[in-house]
Amino acid sequence: MNEKDKDLMSILMGLKWFESLYRAAESFYKTIMGNKAELLDQWIEKHKNTTLSKLRTFIIGIKLDIKAVRNTIIYPISNGIVEGFVNKLKAIKRIMYGRAGLELLKRKMILTNKSFQLK
Repeated sequence: MNEKDKDLMSILMGLKWFESLYRAAESFYKTIMGNKAELLDQWIEKHKNTTLSKLRTFIIGIKLDIKAVRNTIIYPISNGIVEGFVNKLKAIKRIMYGRAGLELLKRKMILTNKSFQLK
C-alpha cells in the first residue's frame, strides 16, 4: 500500500465496526485458503453473535450451503471456468433477446471463444 492508502486504513481501523469487519474478513480468507475445514466451524462460532447485520447475513448464507463451503476448503478443484462460461452465455442471451434463434446464439458463443473451431 502507498502512504495515502495506509493513512486511510489507519483512520478506518479507528472505527470499531470497520475493524471488526476487517478482522472477520481477514480470518475468513485465511480459513478458506487453508486446508482445515474444521476451522470454518470455529470461525462461524466466533462471529455468529456479531452486531454487524451484513456479516450475520453472510454467516447465514454459509450455513445454508455449508457442505459446498467445506468442499471449497478441502478440495483444490474449482468450477470457475464453467461458471464463467454460463455467465457469458446468459449475457449474450440477454443481449440477443427476441432477435434471433438458437443457431445465431450457438454461432455467437463459438466465435467468441478462440479455443473452439467451427466445423
